[in-house]
Amino acid sequence: MYAGGMESQSLLLMGPRMLAWVTEQLPPLAPDAVLVRTTAGAVSVGTELPQYTGAARSPAPRGYPRMTGYESVGVVVACGGAVHDVHPGDRVVAFYGHRTLAVVPDSKVIPVPDGISDALALLAILTCDVAKGIRTQAPREDEPVLVTGAGAIGLLTIWVLRAYGVRAVDVVEPVAERRALALALRLGARQAWTPEDVPSAESYTVGFECSSRDAAFHLLQRRVAAGGRICVLADGNIEPLTLAPDFHRKELTVVGSSDGWDYQEHARWYFARVQAGAPELEAIFDDRVAASALPEAFARMASGERMPVKVLIDYNTG
Repeated sequence: MYAGGMESQSLLLMGPRMLAWVTEQLPPLAPDAVLVRTTAGAVSVGTELPQYTGAARSPAPRGYPRMTGYESVGVVVACGGAVHDVHPGDRVVAFYGHRTLAVVPDSKVIPVPDGISDALALLAILTCDVAKGIRTQAPREDEPVLVTGAGAIGLLTIWVLRAYGVRAVDVVEPVAERRALALALRLGARQAWTPEDVPSAESYTVGFECSSRDAAFHLLQRRVAAGGRICVLADGNIEPLTLAPDFHRKELTVVGSSDGWDYQEHARWYFARVQAGAPELEAIFDDRVAASALPEAFARMASGERMPVKVLIDYNTG
C-alpha cells in the first residue's frame, strides 16, 4: 500500500506567460483514491492559451500560482483499500492536469480499454463536453446543423453529431487549413464554408458556436431559421458573445453548455465507437511535445509562431 511521500512535477502558472515545473509531495492514498503515473496529456488550446497569456475572461480574479491543464491519461500505480473497479497496471483517463503523478479519487478516473491509443483516450473528455451541448438541442437526423469554428471543439462537435445520426452538418471557419482539416479527417462535415461564402439562406434549424468569437456568433444567428436553436459550446473566455437583432426578430433560443453530461457513461459509448473505427480523430492532435518542453510550446503559441488545433503531450520522452 502506497503511504505517501512520492514527488510529482506539476506545471504551475506563476503569472501571465510564466510557467514552471514545480516539485510537490503527494499525500497518502485515501481508501477511495488511486495513484496515477502520467503517460500522456493534452493542451486544450482555446482554453489554456488565454489563461497562459492572462487574457482569459473570468467571473472572478484568479490568483497565482495555479495549476494548469485538465486532460491526462496514465497508468494506475497503487489503489486505496476501498477501490475495486481499477487495479495497478490499468490505463485510465483522469482530470488532474499537467502533472507527472497524481492522487485521484477513483470516481474521477475512466478505465481505458486495450487497443485504444493515448490520443484517442484523451478525447473521451472533450467529446463528452460537446455531447452534453448536443444533447440539450437533440437535433433530429434530418435537421440541418451549422457549426461555427473548426478548432478542436468544432471538429469534435461535427464527429459527435454525425455519430448521433445527424446527416447534414456544415461548418464555418475562416482559416483555410482548418476548413481542409474538417473535410480531410472524414468526420462527416458536408461543407466547410468561409464566413463570406456560407449561403445567405436561413436554412439551418440548429447551430453550435465553437469559436469563442462574437462575429461567428452573429453569423450563426443570421443563418439559423426563425424559431431555431443555438448552443454555445465555446467557453467564452476570449471575448464577449452578444445577441444580434436576429435573436429577437427570429425568436431564437440560445443556451450555454459546459463540462460533460456523464463522463463514465459517455466513455463507454465513445470507446465502443472508436474501437469500431475512428483513427481519423487522432489527427486532431496536430502538434506533439515532450512534457518538459511545455513552457516553450506555450511561448510559441502565444507569439503566433505555431497555432495548433490540439497538442499531445508525451511524458515518456524529454
